[in-house]
Amino acid sequence: MYSNHRQEQLHAGTATQYNNDDSLQHFMMSLSDKPGDSAFDPSNPFASAKPLLFLEEQGLARRFEALGAHTTMKVGGRALWWAGPENEEQLRAVLQAAHETGVRLQLFGAGSNLVASDNDFKGLALKLGQGFVWHRIEDNRLVAGGAMMLPKLTHIANQNRLGNFEWACGIPGTLGGSIWGNAGARGFNGQGFESRDAGADLESLVAFDRAGNRHFLRRDEIEFSYRRSSLGELIVVEATFNLKPLSEDETRTHKEAITQLLKIRRETQPVNAASSGCIWKNPNLQDGPFAGCGAGALIEKLGLKGHTSGKAMISDIHANFIVNTGGATGDDVRALMASVEQIVLEEVGVRLEREARLLD
Repeated sequence: MYSNHRQEQLHAGTATQYNNDDSLQHFMMSLSDKPGDSAFDPSNPFASAKPLLFLEEQGLARRFEALGAHTTMKVGGRALWWAGPENEEQLRAVLQAAHETGVRLQLFGAGSNLVASDNDFKGLALKLGQGFVWHRIEDNRLVAGGAMMLPKLTHIANQNRLGNFEWACGIPGTLGGSIWGNAGARGFNGQGFESRDAGADLESLVAFDRAGNRHFLRRDEIEFSYRRSSLGELIVVEATFNLKPLSEDETRTHKEAITQLLKIRRETQPVNAASSGCIWKNPNLQDGPFAGCGAGALIEKLGLKGHTSGKAMISDIHANFIVNTGGATGDDVRALMASVEQIVLEEVGVRLEREARLLD
């Protein structure tokens, strides 16, 4: 990837600059100790750091990025390395550099279901840039880039007389991350409201693996379940949905449904607060006084609305949301999560499964 001459230039040009820099020490701690050409060599730390230093020099990576600015909960320390590739070529370069060094890699979408630690993330955080914000319509198909926001795609679909994407109108997530986690919500089928998710109308996608290889996958090659997919470490950069064609009258009906769905969401969820969306997945409770309860209803029945830890609070609008009331820390949020989970376990005998992800 790098010529010997280029490596010598990097080594010579950065030795003084990085020798006393804590970032390089953190970087060395973050590297994989797996054997092989990409393993970290403590006798020559700059050789291991070269791929990321090269990205930084090319403007493809930077250091010490505040993660709170990239998460909707507004908490977190810093990422030692941050990259925002604008196209597939840049993405491949970033992934290959990360793979070569063995540094930890964390993908960011909209940061709407992520709770970052207050400690620095000693790895590379990657977020698809504006070059992945695009869409096109091909007959009944909606094709879009992985960084497109779901609410925007809902309105694009409706404007082009395409239905079945109404479920996404209020989800503050990116397309790629939402497919990876099979995000879902109440949608509209033309007759009434029903639950729908990202996998329902997906036809195909394009994704990159962590080594920088490009993959094309059809829907039948991917497994979806409740808030899960089989995509693993793949990074979705493009997706195609085969949607329902609508008549002019049906388009108006679906648009009215979107308006109603957004109204319901505003009335039942803390949409204007800093949060990470639903914190827990809905348990499957079939017997007893809590039968049929989702996570929010269960927590509310236990009297935990308004329960706090520091500046983090269980929302008084919807108990499956933790909100940052102003100045909360990652520790506040995590302590509150643990407290609620312990109370539910003791009172109901159920271990709540987290929908929000933690980044350490």
